[in-house]
Amino acid sequence: MPFFDDSGPRPEEEKNPLWRSFALVADQLERLILLNLLWAAQIIPLLVALVFEQIPPWLRLLLSLYTAFALAPATATLFAATAEVSEGVPLDGAMLWHHFKAQVSPAFLKLLPLLSLFYWTGWLASYAAREGWLLLDTAARLLFLFLLVFSLYWGPLLVYEPDLQAWGIFYQSVRRFWQRPGPTLLMGLACLLALALGIVSIAGFMLIVPALIAVFQIQLYHWRTSSKD
Repeated sequence: MPFFDDSGPRPEEEKNPLWRSFALVADQLERLILLNLLWAAQIIPLLVALVFEQIPPWLRLLLSLYTAFALAPATATLFAATAEVSEGVPLDGAMLWHHFKAQVSPAFLKLLPLLSLFYWTGWLASYAAREGWLLLDTAARLLFLFLLVFSLYWGPLLVYEPDLQAWGIFYQSVRRFWQRPGPTLLMGLACLLALALGIVSIAGFMLIVPALIAVFQIQLYHWRTSSKD
């Protein structure tokens, strides 16, 4: 009787969101790499504008604006497609186009206002530091760190709870963190380590890191939804 090796990753058997994420990545690696490449392609115009200073200023501005406007719908599409890939749904052009069309409006109306909070808190911290306002500087930096933790739920909430507006997504992210701070912080640490790997290795960032972070967050959302409040 032939022996079939059945020792590969089994995402359905993993209960911990972190280990389930790694099992899903191992099981769907090629699809996630493709998703990541499509997302990372939206950053290339900005990188070109930053690296090649001899490019005319107007062209550098256009390249930067493209990335600024393309990144929000690309990120929303990444989360939506990652959610499907995590369930074993085959990745194809029709599925990606469907998610892109569905996520363009939510990306600008919901996700972009939330992401802009990082800019405003960063600007406030920088301004307070220049003025020597230690208390405000510290408070702004602390708020920035809290936003990083809350943002772990923004992408999944955008995909799985489309009726929520930007404020509702923010409220639900705070609520989920408050109820389960330990697992949320653990997953946040995993995302931070993955991001650090992407910064050190540009190839890793272009190939898998953003998609891996999306998988982490999708699985954290599933774990929180299935667990009792």
